[in-house]
Amino acid sequence: MKPSGVQIASILTLAALLFAGCATYLPTESNTTQCDPFTKKSGGSGSGCPGTYKGYAKMTNSVGTFWITPPAGTTNGTFTDASGLPAPYLSVAYVSCNNFMVWCNTNSVTFPATSSHQYQLTVYVKSPPPTNGQPMNLQVTWQ
Repeated sequence: MKPSGVQIASILTLAALLFAGCATYLPTESNTTQCDPFTKKSGGSGSGCPGTYKGYAKMTNSVGTFWITPPAGTTNGTFTDASGLPAPYLSVAYVSCNNFMVWCNTNSVTFPATSSHQYQLTVYVKSPPPTNGQPMNLQVTWQ
């Protein structure tokens, strides 16, 4: 059976993402890895988290918006910048909840989570910034 044009296009897209060092959207019940674009935009200030940054990448839900609901039974989550960019690259994993709580740490952060709340998951790049639009590998694991 000969593959269709859509199947070939899907295979080529996946191959391009993997070649770029970034996995595509691979959800399971407890783990999601996404390839999200870096957006160059300076911001932040002071010593608070995330502090001054060069840009960011955000995870999206299945319909493309930024509020993510964990699976039922979740008690915590771990959000990680799994991009694997070489030193001196530095990023901050930042999680905000719709109940106004915020968690933040270098590269990866673990936070209490429940399916009755929604979360925004953002990686802020401190230095050096990737190219604008460069794919970044972001991962959330729900426990």
